[in-house]
Amino acid sequence: MKILFCAYDRPGHLATGPNAWLQRLIPDLITCYQLNIHTLILYAGNINDCPTVAFFKRANLPLTVINTTQLSYTADQVKALLKVVKKEQITTVVANLVIPAFYAIPYLKPFNIPVIGVMHSNDTFYKGVIKKFIHGSAVNQLDVCVSVSNYINNLVEANDNNTQALVIPCGTPKSKAQSHRVATDKLKVIYAGRLEIQQKQILKLTEAFVNASVTNSRLEFSIYGSGSQKSQVTSILENFKSLHHTEYKGAVKPSEMLNVMAKHHVFTLMSDYEGMPVALMEAMACGVVPVCLHEESGVNEIIEHGVNGFIVKDRSEDYQEKLKLLADDKALWTTMSKNAIETIKQYYSSDITHKKWFDLLQQFKNLAPKKVHIPFNVILTGDLLHYGDNRKPTFTNRLQNNLKQQWMNLRLFVRPRARLRALLKK
Repeated sequence: MKILFCAYDRPGHLATGPNAWLQRLIPDLITCYQLNIHTLILYAGNINDCPTVAFFKRANLPLTVINTTQLSYTADQVKALLKVVKKEQITTVVANLVIPAFYAIPYLKPFNIPVIGVMHSNDTFYKGVIKKFIHGSAVNQLDVCVSVSNYINNLVEANDNNTQALVIPCGTPKSKAQSHRVATDKLKVIYAGRLEIQQKQILKLTEAFVNASVTNSRLEFSIYGSGSQKSQVTSILENFKSLHHTEYKGAVKPSEMLNVMAKHHVFTLMSDYEGMPVALMEAMACGVVPVCLHEESGVNEIIEHGVNGFIVKDRSEDYQEKLKLLADDKALWTTMSKNAIETIKQYYSSDITHKKWFDLLQQFKNLAPKKVHIPFNVILTGDLLHYGDNRKPTFTNRLQNNLKQQWMNLRLFVRPRARLRALLKK
């Protein structure tokens, strides 16, 4: 049995739970469970600046990369993936969240090679994956779907299908570093994750941090991560610099995250949607008490309101009220901290979740796959996935575009004024 795990990477792609998870899971499956694993990473940008690629190279783990700038069309990426499967004699593919790995399903089924998908969230992209590759036609259906939360699994199981459905959170290692607090300490609050508006609502979170620290001098906030909104985050903090106690601290490697978390007392997420956030599990493993915004996701599954954390109704009054409660009542914080650690130990530690992955993969150890045939053309049909599904123009599309261009050239040739306007626009 030889398993192919698929992932994406790009420069600065540090603050991502799925990639942090793979950097823990794959070495563990190889070292502790003696599985034969090869990793395929589709990357964009300068490969030397891709953090997950760098991790696998440093660890000397079996790795193949595909440059998505050179192979920009999904169909070409599918074909390249099939070549890796054939060359490496792969018997099971873990598509994870990689689009061409999903589209490879009908090209792998005839050769008895199962494909496992991982649903990390409940956003439009994953709902599209569920519709097409689980609830869609049998030829395109995943063999197994692993959801990181019960909420997502319920979406998977909403329709009858042939896909085996399982719930396995990404999990987190147990932490030797533990949060500690004395009565005179300020309550230190951390956000760690992607600096994006979509899903994470990072600008609203930054404003909530600033407002809370202005209102209560016993609160101190730190923001860790990377993303497209970094400059906007730092601009907000700079504009109110003298009034608040909020700092942007930069991005952190997955291997360093637990130690950073343990230096804080409270972890906050204010996302529109989530799966089962890795950063949240890391925080709780360190005894950092979560205070997170209510939403339909795994956040509501792992946080037991008032026991191991708080789920708040808004980013303002209710949020500030719960922080004040923890700042004023050290005994309450200590109890919640201990309960958070115990929650991880019992249900979400890597020891538990990695064993579940091993048990899943063992289901396919006796399969006898056939030699993969690489198709001359990879044909993709149906609706596009929400993002990243870059379809190659069909012959008809190319012909239509060419005719439009020729017609425009003719118009410019026979109409001097139009030609002049075109030159002025340049």
